[in-house]
Amino acid sequence: MATSLNPALSERDPDSVNLSIISTSKKLRIQRIKSDLDHAFIEADTKETAVYLSLPYIDLYGFPIDTGYLALIRKADAIKYHLGVFNIVGTEAEVATPQPNFPGQKIVLDRLKRAGYKTKMYFVSNLSFSKLIKTYDSVLVPEIINDNIDLHEDLFTKFNTDNFSLVDTEKTLTSLSLSNIVDAILAIALNFDASDIHFEPEKESYNIRFRLDGVLHTIARLPAERRKPIESRLKLISGLKLNVDNIPQDGRFSFHAHDKDVDVRVSMLPSNYGYSVVMRLLGTGSISLVLKDLGFSGLAKARVDAAIERPQGLILTTGPTGSGKTTTLYTFLNSMNDGEGKIITLEDPIEYKLPGISQTQIDANAGYTFASGLRSILRQDPDLVMVGEIRDGETAEIAVQASLTGHQVLSTIHTNDAAGAIPRLMEMGIKGFLLADSLQAVIGQRLVRKLCIYCKTVAILDDNEKKIVIKSLSTLPKIANITLPEELTFYTAPGCEKCERMGYKGRIGCYEILTMTDGLKSLVSEQYPSIVQVRQTAINDGMVTMFQDGVLKALEGITDIKELIRNIDSGS
Repeated sequence: MATSLNPALSERDPDSVNLSIISTSKKLRIQRIKSDLDHAFIEADTKETAVYLSLPYIDLYGFPIDTGYLALIRKADAIKYHLGVFNIVGTEAEVATPQPNFPGQKIVLDRLKRAGYKTKMYFVSNLSFSKLIKTYDSVLVPEIINDNIDLHEDLFTKFNTDNFSLVDTEKTLTSLSLSNIVDAILAIALNFDASDIHFEPEKESYNIRFRLDGVLHTIARLPAERRKPIESRLKLISGLKLNVDNIPQDGRFSFHAHDKDVDVRVSMLPSNYGYSVVMRLLGTGSISLVLKDLGFSGLAKARVDAAIERPQGLILTTGPTGSGKTTTLYTFLNSMNDGEGKIITLEDPIEYKLPGISQTQIDANAGYTFASGLRSILRQDPDLVMVGEIRDGETAEIAVQASLTGHQVLSTIHTNDAAGAIPRLMEMGIKGFLLADSLQAVIGQRLVRKLCIYCKTVAILDDNEKKIVIKSLSTLPKIANITLPEELTFYTAPGCEKCERMGYKGRIGCYEILTMTDGLKSLVSEQYPSIVQVRQTAINDGMVTMFQDGVLKALEGITDIKELIRNIDSGS
């Protein structure tokens, strides 16, 4: 019988296994089997616990988790609250947790609800949940998704106009972590009084643009790969669907800055390279609600003062979107709010919050429209009513009747000029004799940029500009009693550091005030007049046109002729 040369082997238990002589592949196979058995035992135990908790159970190993869904809850919150989204079915977010009712989970679930999602909670093992957390590592930027904006004062100080220039924006945003980019963009926009922020995707870049004093300026071109995480955060804070990319979406959010509440309207439109996003900043406090600062002067100011001092009647502002109509009405409200009367507004949306005034917002989905809301408001015994816009005959009729029964009514209407408001209302079914009695004033307006006071200089007009100016000034109505200087001097501004090389800073209104003079009352009562007839009668009775008002402001060095021609029809 052969004897082993290795005593250890000769004394070995015949049933034992010597791991030292097992191949590496066999060792790995044994480890996998052990791991699978451990996993199976853990999941079986978790499944039993789920039954006890009356929760559905799922094993996330092997489940195809869409990394886009993870963005609904950022990684830090998923770890902190033991909660994560692993799937979305329609409008239902499927949520996994190894610890149901963990403190703080309700906060996260409420965020999902505000974003428009129902939630279905699944019980998972700690092992399964760790797999979900590890999946975050495959997300490009896991930490930028949250649903709140918190702009601290130090952020505004950092981007203050005294020590920060818009030309530095691209460099600054590129150097920031993605979690801070949206906050920085909002802080810069507020510091520079931007009215809108545009996010425009292109093949090679993601462009950020500000609308400053009515003109769009590209302030940064970011790498194209930054679009998706920025877009995802904008969707979440605006209450929009993260998993929808092919249809228009509209949302809104609010945040607190400079001791003010800022409301933001968000519009998303699908394009070739992702959503084109426009954010309108409301209630930033960048405008003055003082009547003398709007730009009314001379006979126009006298007519406005007379109209708002009357106890009843209809006052309208007209002009295209962005011409300052609503701001004018807010300024009227502010000047008329003496605490002695009840003022109620009906708006879409509420752009500025005014103390001492009852402001309401329409909700078309709930049936609360301008027409139905106006009926309800009139039951509240108001002295003054502001209706955001007259869009249809029903709203127009109620507004006119209210103005005839002791109420003062302010509203806007979309026409190109003041003269167009009367034919437009008559097209809606309002009789001419009712307009003659109810309509107090129609204010046509446009906003033009003001010249920078630091680099303003005398301008030399070209031949076309001279021709336009001479024609405009030669047709000023005599009744307006406007005295022109003997020497006409106009100005321009080449741009400097104070105005970011733009040549302009701030805006002012150019106005035309149509009041129901005897001539206009006779015209609308006896026939269905055209816009041309209404305009000519108003001019004969002393109306200075918007362009003429602008030329007078240009003579004062407030704006320049190029800006007037760009914004206002010189023939109007």
